[in-house]
Amino acid sequence: MKTSIKLMTIIAISCFTMLQISCKSDDDSIVDECEGVTCSPDIYIPIILIIDGNQNPVALDSYEVINIATGDVLTTPIPPAIFEQYQQSGEYPLKTGNLELHQEKDLLFKGFINDMEVIRSSYKVIMGCCGIGLVSGDVILVL
Repeated sequence: MKTSIKLMTIIAISCFTMLQISCKSDDDSIVDECEGVTCSPDIYIPIILIIDGNQNPVALDSYEVINIATGDVLTTPIPPAIFEQYQQSGEYPLKTGNLELHQEKDLLFKGFINDMEVIRSSYKVIMGCCGIGLVSGDVILVL
């Protein structure tokens, strides 16, 4: 009886150890990719510049960023003083929602003036070690 308990204990410990090693190596591979990478303290969020034909910034009344795969609107409420800065500069942050390392997401930017859609553009973003990267899409849009 003692032999079977010892054998069961050894088997259980072996299985647990193998499980820990296999899980740990997967988790470490992501961390190892970013180990030693030096990132700036600033958080990078892609900015979309909207200008008119005379190179003047366009003041949108509102905008949305939509996750194309799910249809979810990712734009969150923006304080009026901050949105006024966006309007003055014509620069609008491309909100991405939560992303995991190396996860890509397809987004649709839609801009509105007087409740009418006046501009739209598609983007693909990816989460890297130091922040969000723009894979595709124009960051300067002319209205």
